[in-house]
Amino acid sequence: MLATAHSRLIWDPGPDDFRFPLVAEIHRYWQDQRRGRRLPARADIDPMAMRVALGNIALIEVHHGPLRFRIRLAGTYQVDRLGMDPTGMWLDELPAPEYRDLLISRLKEIVARPEPLLAHNRQMMDEHWYDYEALWLPLANDGETVDMVLACQIFADAPQGG
Repeated sequence: MLATAHSRLIWDPGPDDFRFPLVAEIHRYWQDQRRGRRLPARADIDPMAMRVALGNIALIEVHHGPLRFRIRLAGTYQVDRLGMDPTGMWLDELPAPEYRDLLISRLKEIVARPEPLLAHNRQMMDEHWYDYEALWLPLANDGETVDMVLACQIFADAPQGG
């Protein structure tokens, strides 16, 4: 059962909405890569430009018809938190049902409304408390249709770089 002590979703966040400077930095980088387009493409994103945050980054492929999500890359801090490396897994195959359902729901929202989404959460999921800030950034090869999502997730009790 998902018990939420605090959850706040902010679409298209501004500079004062971020709890963690590293998350705000990733958002600024994404904005810069748009270059006048609605959404940047995956090819516009240079991992080395985000190297301080790589341990907190995930890339999720968006497959249309039917809508399904696959983890292309999971950062080392996320792997440690999950206790497994989900790289290459379809989200609907993740073993933690509440966390899986939350991720799929968030991604569906981003596909339907392709703009940055910032989440502040303190939640009980799958028998563990999580206090984190997550930034969801849509990417699109054509500048419009979301085909990948870059996610940066920082847990309050975890390192903020790497």
